[in-house]
Amino acid sequence: MNTQQLEYVIAIAEEKNLSKAAGKLFVTQPALSQQLKKLEEELQTKLFYKDKNDYLLTDAGRIYVNGAQYILSLYSNALKEIENLNNSGKKKLTFIYRNDMLPVISKKVLPSLADLHKNIFIDTIDADGYIAKDYVINGMADLAVLVTRELSHSMLEYIPLRKENLVLAVPDNHRCLDRLYKNGVDFSCFCDDSFILNPAKSTFRACENEIFSSHQFTPSILCESNDFTVIKHMVSCRKGIAFLPESMGEEQSNYVCLPLNHPANFHLVIAYRKSSILTKPVKDLIMMLLKACDNT
Repeated sequence: MNTQQLEYVIAIAEEKNLSKAAGKLFVTQPALSQQLKKLEEELQTKLFYKDKNDYLLTDAGRIYVNGAQYILSLYSNALKEIENLNNSGKKKLTFIYRNDMLPVISKKVLPSLADLHKNIFIDTIDADGYIAKDYVINGMADLAVLVTRELSHSMLEYIPLRKENLVLAVPDNHRCLDRLYKNGVDFSCFCDDSFILNPAKSTFRACENEIFSSHQFTPSILCESNDFTVIKHMVSCRKGIAFLPESMGEEQSNYVCLPLNHPANFHLVIAYRKSSILTKPVKDLIMMLLKACDNT
């Protein structure tokens, strides 16, 4: 097996046609057919079957293509890392995090890292966990601090920073506030209220949906936002009700934060790709993040 064979099989799977795949690969069709035949003989199984003029993947073929794509991704990322080591000048470290949840990162951690490693350029991206996972898995980011429900992932290594619950932020002029303080959160109090929720694919939205489901409650949604600074401002302006991480749930002049009877919890973690080789700057960044979260 070599990377060329992997590329050949992927191209045939994508084009479903030997002639088109050969053109895409800049090889002749007989040469491509011969390489496919040789590989199938080595594996002692068929990777494709013909349906009219289309080459379609067998079960073994689908397994092979999935593995081939993963291997080529690792190979490409390894070449990029070697290139970065060989290039002169500043190396780039791409880091993803949510500044609204951990402002200490931009205030203290990143300046300290820049002072320690003057030969690196720190490229930061403010994004939620859904985007962060995709970037790290595909090698577009070296490290991320993200929110997750589970502490395990097939392609990512997680280092826990802290575990939190959500609290409910309610305007301080809510008609049921005394009842909520006395008896705890009862969602029947919010039938006439609007909620400010996180985007549909986010981890926080999964937590929110779980809370609603446990209370058999269907919310009226005012809007969606993945910025807790914006969410807090909207609740403070008495535009609606929202869920906040307990670490951000300090009571303000115009709203109060109430603990949930059956809270949905989440983990804040450092994430990096399992196949990656951690450079010294990345290792130092991890240690700084751990220390910063111990002090918050």
